[in-house]
Amino acid sequence: MIAELIQNYRKVLLKFKVGKCGKNLKVFGKVKINGGEHIEIGDNCRLNEGVYLLGAGKIIIKDFVTLSPYSKIITASYDTSAWGKKENFKKEHIKHVKKSVFIQESTWIGTSAIILPGVQLTGKGIIVAAGSVVTKSINDDFVLVGGNPAHIIKRFV
Repeated sequence: MIAELIQNYRKVLLKFKVGKCGKNLKVFGKVKINGGEHIEIGDNCRLNEGVYLLGAGKIIIKDFVTLSPYSKIITASYDTSAWGKKENFKKEHIKHVKKSVFIQESTWIGTSAIILPGVQLTGKGIIVAAGSVVTKSINDDFVLVGGNPAHIIKRFV
């Protein structure tokens, strides 16, 4: 009873923190959100303990997506194209870059997986293995991706 009340309280708070939130959201534990106005969450999604969403760029999470404990979606980084020149290591030369992330429906992001800026998981039914770092977009349906950097490990159909 108390656990259900806490879950409902967290869900209500989260709905006020994001730009758009669908029906039947389940929130298990503390979730950290920065830049929530750039985040859209679809219907029937699950966010677990320790999930971190950095919405500097847009994050679109479609329906039936599960974000497992301590998974992260990051939409901002530094432009490294000018690195290697000594003068570019001054703070004023470091440029902040924002890139959107898209997560297609029925995707499962495993525990402690990291989705980096610009990644588009456009295939349906993608499973991202625990601890993976997804650096590039995945367009295939019903695949398991894993590793650092993440790549397709298995096709389910």
